[in-house]
Amino acid sequence: MIDGVHTVTSSEARVIDPARFARAGSRATGVLALTQLRRLDDLLFDREGAASYTVEGYTSAKGQPVLRISLTADLALRCQRCLDRLPLHLDVQRDVVLVTEAADLDPLEDEDDDTDTILSAGSLDLHDLLEQEIVLSVPMVPRHPEDACSVQPGSGRMGATSSPLSALAGLKSQPK
Repeated sequence: MIDGVHTVTSSEARVIDPARFARAGSRATGVLALTQLRRLDDLLFDREGAASYTVEGYTSAKGQPVLRISLTADLALRCQRCLDRLPLHLDVQRDVVLVTEAADLDPLEDEDDDTDTILSAGSLDLHDLLEQEIVLSVPMVPRHPEDACSVQPGSGRMGATSSPLSALAGLKSQPK
């Protein structure tokens, strides 16, 4: 049961009516194993670990239903420079404002970077919402800092001392 102000575990409530959840002031807490989050497959170095979360519903000063997401996770990403393990700690705090009209999706003038607006549907899968928040929080190209990476720019680890295009330059300079 999701009505009223109480805490539910992730095993009790995976799919919620988001507007009803928010207006009732409900709260869901839980832990998601990274193995459950398929959209992370290509981003992770390994799938060990879990994400802890809290989703709390409330009504904004403007009367809109809002979901407040708090999420923490320690991920092991793959550095796109050296392909080694890259640890990343996530601590996500986000408010998701639920609207009923597509016209209301335009960013609000007082909306900050930690607030998103989505269309309210009759049901919302919390695990999907949380997985989306994790994916959006991961850097587009995860890399170690240059001084901490096992591959230094220009080190030639990925090939010889010349660039992959140097062979084309050699062809161009040959006599016809």
